[in-house]
Amino acid sequence: MMLLKRNLAYANAVEITKSITPGGFIPNWSGSYGKGSFDRSQPPVGSLVFKELYRKYKEKWLLEYVFNDLLTWNRWWPKNRDNNGLLCWGSNKVAPPAKGDFAANAWQGAAYESGLDNSPMFDKVHFDTSSNMMAQADVGLMGLYIADCEALADIAAILNKPAAYEELKKREEKYRINMQQLWNEKEGIYMNKRTDTKAFSPSLSPTNFYPLIAKVPGKIQAERMINEHLLNPQEFNGEWMLPSISINNMAFKDQEYWRGRIWAPMNFLVYLGLLNYDLPEAKKLLADKSEKLLMNNVNINGWIFENYNSITGNVTNQEEGRKFGENYYHWGALMGFIALIENGFVTKPMQPVK
Repeated sequence: MMLLKRNLAYANAVEITKSITPGGFIPNWSGSYGKGSFDRSQPPVGSLVFKELYRKYKEKWLLEYVFNDLLTWNRWWPKNRDNNGLLCWGSNKVAPPAKGDFAANAWQGAAYESGLDNSPMFDKVHFDTSSNMMAQADVGLMGLYIADCEALADIAAILNKPAAYEELKKREEKYRINMQQLWNEKEGIYMNKRTDTKAFSPSLSPTNFYPLIAKVPGKIQAERMINEHLLNPQEFNGEWMLPSISINNMAFKDQEYWRGRIWAPMNFLVYLGLLNYDLPEAKKLLADKSEKLLMNNVNINGWIFENYNSITGNVTNQEEGRKFGENYYHWGALMGFIALIENGFVTKPMQPVK
């Protein structure tokens, strides 16, 4: 719907951006009567969204309306989630009169900030209540944040804000360089890294491919990530894609929310990253399998699930899909949107703004 309805697209993006908290971040959730998550934010994709809206509709007033909020949020991350140059998910203490929920300043709040509530990536990772962060640098967060800096710098250039542009490019470059600390040459992929033990995390999820969104990997690195991991039948290239944790992870069999199930936003973000590279096989495979998953379920009874079982695709167990989420959920349509982009029916995103 938002592909065709400009006002609806604007309203959705503006509403969450204007819910920015007094602390300077877009909350993990926001509701009526001033309620919201005052301890934690959410993955930083706002600038990417607004840049794409401008590229489609070319209305500068929209960028002007949200720029200061986006810049405030961008500045918030290094001040609140930086551990020696690497970004970690976290959850702050909540100062009165604001009220926090049960997850505030705890491991669960940090997991909620990532959007991956029970991901095996966070199993047994210590939460430091003094720093308000998990003791693990996160590849997905780093990749999205670098992309946010880049997109917001482009917006600053459009709005003729040279000082903000230089500030953002400097910050982008800093984290672009620091991201290389998370590259595991032996494994051929960027990996989360414990900030307490300095060990790489063996758990791989689609978020490990998010550096592609920011064009961080070089050609050889990107090819290794795809050939050794994304296209690997033991990891992500199953009958149904993309599992939210690799197939060879012990938690994959759980098929409970972020412990193995397929989520359309993950597929979409990984596909955006693939668009930055000459990887036609991977792009087509992900687009085709995303469309297959969507349409096989739609053709049964019209359901578009919030998430999907990555072992069965829910084609043989429809009620199981309802158990783990809504059976008609907005972001499920991203599965088909990927195929529309791949087959040329929609202009490719992530292109330079003219």
